[in-house]
Order: sequence, then structure tokens, then C-alpha cells
Amino acid sequence: MLKKYYKKILTYIAAPITIGLLIVLMTFPKGIFQLDILSYVAVYAYSIGIPYMLGSEIIESKLEKRIRWLEKPLKRFLVTALLETAWAIILILLIHYFFFFRIRGDNLPILYERTLSAFFYATFFIVLSIMTKNTAVFLRNWKQSAVNEEKLKREILTAEYEALKNQVNPHFLFNNLTALSSLVYKDQDKAARFINQLADVYRYILEYGNDEVVTLEAEKKLLDNLVYLYKIRYGNGLTTQIEIPGWENRYIIPMALQILFENAVKHNSFSPEEPLNIKIRHEGGYILVKNNLQPKTTVKHSGKLGLKNIQLRYKYLTDKEIFIKKTATYFQVKIPVLNKKP
Repeated sequence: MLKKYYKKILTYIAAPITIGLLIVLMTFPKGIFQLDILSYVAVYAYSIGIPYMLGSEIIESKLEKRIRWLEKPLKRFLVTALLETAWAIILILLIHYFFFFRIRGDNLPILYERTLSAFFYATFFIVLSIMTKNTAVFLRNWKQSAVNEEKLKREILTAEYEALKNQVNPHFLFNNLTALSSLVYKDQDKAARFINQLADVYRYILEYGNDEVVTLEAEKKLLDNLVYLYKIRYGNGLTTQIEIPGWENRYIIPMALQILFENAVKHNSFSPEEPLNIKIRHEGGYILVKNNLQPKTTVKHSGKLGLKNIQLRYKYLTDKEIFIKKTATYFQVKIPVLNKKP
């Protein structure tokens, strides 16, 4: 941390005077050996350079939240150049007014000439600085993006593996086959639908398991299939309230709602007398998954995936946070809805 601040302070000291000396060499080479000119250059360079760099940092931090270099490099470059040049012009006008006009008493033609010359050099060095600085930033972010993409692929594979493992483990198959065997004798039409819903769950995993995101509509269909299977097994012991729009142009990570739904079932005890109520709804750009809390005394170790996996995958796709809240009576998770594919 200290090294970072030392480097920043050194940049604030070295950059303005370096640019000032370069301008002297370009316009009046002999002045580099004259103490009075060097003193003037130092005062002038720091009076403009330090405020400019502070303003530039603010501009860069604000733009990074709205126009990221990796997503729109040309637009980011043009907007950055425009804003930083405008900031430099404002500083030059203020400094020249007080320094040359108010303090030194130069007349307007001289002030105009000096200001016009300062605009030219400021624009040149600003564009050069932006290109140099942000090319390095772009390359660093690009490299980090490649690393994040590989991490994301691993997380997706982990999620896919966990989902498949959950769906083909002996308990899942045994419970569903037991429910199916009883349906075959009681209601053949319902048994046929049960088989179709079970097949749709596997189809979803095979079709979307490798994707970074899926439409909210596709994830909702998976959730509907799962709810049907669990309702057949648990009857009135499990109640659900699903109120999410089937948007085709909104996205979430695949199997996120499945994981949250099954976590609620896995970690809570319930019966027709004390049912587990799971609510899933859209709420201000998020999907809320909430259930009443009736924790089991013992829960089989799950490898600590689930929520952690969802958090890690979202981390690589968006700056939006996942909100988790647990009280004495309920547990809820809010995951962001993405407006576009990454």
C-alpha cells in the first residue's frame, strides 16, 4: 500500500516538470540553462499539472463505471480525451488569467498568444498521455479478462457437474422412481407428465450447462419442472410461489434458481403440518428466493458449493452484488438479472 502511494507521489512530482522541460526544449532550447526560466517553468507546470492529474483520476474512475475499456475502447478513448482536454483548458484559462493578467499585468494580445500556445501543447500531451496510460490499462484488463474467463469456465463446469451429480445420485433417482412407480398405478396421465418433466430437467442441463448465462425464460422452465417433481413427492409439505417474468432478453447464470431451490429443500425439515414455503419473484432487477426457516438438525455435507459457486460465477460477469440474508424466521438470496449477454 505504501509503495503505491510513493509511486503516486513520485508521478505527481516528476510528470509536470518533465512535460514543462520538454516544452522548453521544443520552444526555447537555451532556456533550459537559465535559472529564472526554469523557476518559472516549475511554478507554471505544477500549478497546472497537479490539479490536472487529480481531476484526471476522478474522470477516469467515473468513466470506468460507465464506459469500460474492454467493452468500448474507442468510445472510452474519445470521451476521456474530450473530458480531460476540457478540464485542462479550464485550468489553463484560470492559471493564465491570474498568473499573466492579474499578477504580471500582461496585455490581452500577449495573454491570448500564451493561452493559445498552451492549448496546443496541453492537447498534444493529454492525447499522448491517454494513449500511453490507457493502452497499458487496456492490455492489463484484457489479460485479467482472459484469466477470469478461464476461471469462469471452471466454475461453470463445477456447477454443471454438481447439478448432474445431484440429479443422477441414487437418492434423487430412487425418490423420483418411487414417486413414479406409485403414479403409474394411480394416474397414468400424471405419470407420463412426471417422466416428461424429469426428462426436461436433464435436457436443460445438457443444453445450457456449458453456457455463461441463460434467458430468464429458460431458467423459469427448469424451475417449473423441478417444482412439479418435488410437489409430486412432498405434496402439501412443500408450497411454492413463483412470480417471475418469462423475459427472453434478460439473463441469469444457468441452474442458479435450481441450486437455491434445492438448497432450501435440502436444509429444512417440513411436513403438511409445517410446510416449507419457497417464494421466488422478481424484485427491482433481482430475483429473490426466500423460504421460511425450519433447519434440519443434521444436513449431509454438500461440498460447500451452491451459493459459493453462484457468487463466483456472478463475480466474473457483473459488478452487481448477491445479497444473502438470514434471520430467525427466514432465509433469502437475491441474485441480479443481467440485461445483456457478457
